[in-house]
Amino acid sequence: MMVTRLLSVLLVIVLVVVSVGYLTGVIGNSHGDSGNMFSSTTPTPSPTPVFATPTSTLTPEAAPTWDTIPISGQVNEIVTFTPTVTMTATVPTMSDIAPAYFVHMDDTMQYNTSTVRTFDLDVVEVPFVLYFSFNPGKVKKTYVTKDATSSNSVSYNFWNPLTGKYESKSQTESRYSVKSTDVIDPNAWFRIDVIRVYDDPKQYADAVQLGGGKEKLAEKKLLYGDNGIIVKQDGYARGYSSEVEKELKLFSSGHYFIKVTGNQIVANIQMLSP
Repeated sequence: MMVTRLLSVLLVIVLVVVSVGYLTGVIGNSHGDSGNMFSSTTPTPSPTPVFATPTSTLTPEAAPTWDTIPISGQVNEIVTFTPTVTMTATVPTMSDIAPAYFVHMDDTMQYNTSTVRTFDLDVVEVPFVLYFSFNPGKVKKTYVTKDATSSNSVSYNFWNPLTGKYESKSQTESRYSVKSTDVIDPNAWFRIDVIRVYDDPKQYADAVQLGGGKEKLAEKKLLYGDNGIIVKQDGYARGYSSEVEKELKLFSSGHYFIKVTGNQIVANIQMLSP
């Protein structure tokens, strides 16, 4: 009775072990001992596979490229910096408008055969301006010119010493014509003398001494009468320039004679002061 119970318990244990072996894979899956369920070889568990995270395929970026610009095609920008100026003092500005001048005289006259005129004036306000403009006379000048469109055939006899006879010869000669044109009269001229007149003998003597003495002034032909000195001279032609406009300024007040002489010329004279 006791033996029967032990056998039943052992049978149950065997069934349990076999069931567990099949469930765990020990029985029927071992290599080399598939028929021995009590093999002492400890089965090596299969390693758990590691699944790598798939990585996306990256397309490499293309290397950047630059267009080569020739030096001659490049433009360099120049920046000009305007510094800020701090005014430390107010500077008065000069007016662009010229001061008004009083016209003492505006006269136009034709000068012929060495016409002489003298103007007597007292200069108070300076600068006193003497303005002259000239229009010289014109004359006709004739000249001979060759006519390029026509020619003349001329025949003549000449003595030939080699043959001892007169021989005939013809040649073509150009025709010439006489023409004329207007030119400036070579006899046109003008002269301006500005004479400082001293009513006080002492002032006159001092001025003569300042100018180098009477002998020196007389040598330069700058003395005028007994009390005058020529302080400015100008004109047109005869040693003066051919400019048709002249301007003289007097910067000292006093008594003056303005002597003008001319020939074959029309002159405009203006006298102005502030």
